[in-house]
Amino acid sequence: MRQARSMMRHPARCVSALILYAWSATVPAQSTFPTKPIRIVIGTPAGGGSDLMARTIGQFFTQAWGQQAVLDPRPGASGNIAAEHVAKSPPDGYTLYVCYGTHTVNPSIYPRVGYDPIKDFTPISLIATQYNALVVHPSVPAKTVKELVAVAKARPGKMSYSSSGNGSPNHLGMELFKMAAKIDIVHIPYKGAAPSRIDFLGGHVDAMFDVLRTALPYHDAGRARILAVGSEHRSSLAPNIPTVDESGYKGIVVRTWHALLAPAATPPAIVEQLQNELRRGLLTPAVKEKLARDGIEVVASTPSELDAFMRADVIKWKNVVQAAHIRAD
Repeated sequence: MRQARSMMRHPARCVSALILYAWSATVPAQSTFPTKPIRIVIGTPAGGGSDLMARTIGQFFTQAWGQQAVLDPRPGASGNIAAEHVAKSPPDGYTLYVCYGTHTVNPSIYPRVGYDPIKDFTPISLIATQYNALVVHPSVPAKTVKELVAVAKARPGKMSYSSSGNGSPNHLGMELFKMAAKIDIVHIPYKGAAPSRIDFLGGHVDAMFDVLRTALPYHDAGRARILAVGSEHRSSLAPNIPTVDESGYKGIVVRTWHALLAPAATPPAIVEQLQNELRRGLLTPAVKEKLARDGIEVVASTPSELDAFMRADVIKWKNVVQAAHIRAD
């Protein structure tokens, strides 16, 4: 009562108080996330592409919020171990997953995985992509994709290609190309990209899809011949080299990609906060230029764009896996 009489005697003070109350009601509450370190899980050993992406975005988060981003490598089974761990983690934004291309492939090639690549995760952002090139050994008498197809058709089942293992991007990419070109080239799987590349450079296999940035020095030295890039557009690293699409075989996109995921049911406000900071960091000119020098193209998508991308990727590679009868090593 006493407060009410005071406000009646001082109407200006009353109006000011009402305006202040109305203004404060429209201001969102200050976010309390994060209040502790964020763990970024990867499904490969330290030192690879997932490691680079996780460390890069971890720096963004640390600089923005002052909380440490801790790298947590959980290699094995083409990312299955890491993915299952994250899927079963609390959906609070403190456990994140930098996945790569096998995330949408594994359920099709493994008899059982402990997660659903779509339902068990909350998409945050597609981070970046890196394209593969169709490469042949110099001993192969082909300087274009169509010439390679002609050579392969003249020698069905006699040519071979290497990959870094069953279900890897370069394995699936070549099988997709084989289906489009209607050719028979024998697959020789290796346990990793390095041994696959070594045998290719030694002339023990005829062709492969390899990361463009990695293949270029060998191409320039005459130890390999890049015929085309498996991308939707020409690469700034090699603008004179055509795409497989331009060479007459549509839809052959062979890429390594990385995305940031969280466990399913992570609150939308936290997802938005993570995506906004990730996008801000990735689109910084210095960061884009640094990654571009390694042939990595920044994407920084929205959560809905990543969701659509992964759903399409699951279907695309499931069809290839079934047609080529691919199983895990």
